[in-house]
Amino acid sequence: MGDSLGLWVTPLLLIPGMALLAISTSGRYTQLLLYVATNPKHSELKRQLPLLRYALMALYTGIAFDAAAALLGHLFASDADLSRLLLLVLSCIGVICLIIAAVCLVI
Repeated sequence: MGDSLGLWVTPLLLIPGMALLAISTSGRYTQLLLYVATNPKHSELKRQLPLLRYALMALYTGIAFDAAAALLGHLFASDADLSRLLLLVLSCIGVICLIIAAVCLVI
């Protein structure tokens, strides 16, 4: 039982960090959008807007997959094999979304 508890809690530990990154990215996106709207001569900054938007979508998707992994891992804790499979697949998708967001933010 203790092992299964550790498994479904693990994706929950990623959510606060991803949420903090999503909040700061959202603020940066809003600031850049307003700046580009008021200063149209800075068109080179416009190329960052889609990347920030893609990063936000990836972060929110990753948070959703990590939350689903934790919830389903807890609900199916009685079936250890199914629980581990759900946790592994959904957590990996959440981490892949985080990596995609990081790449979008670095470019």
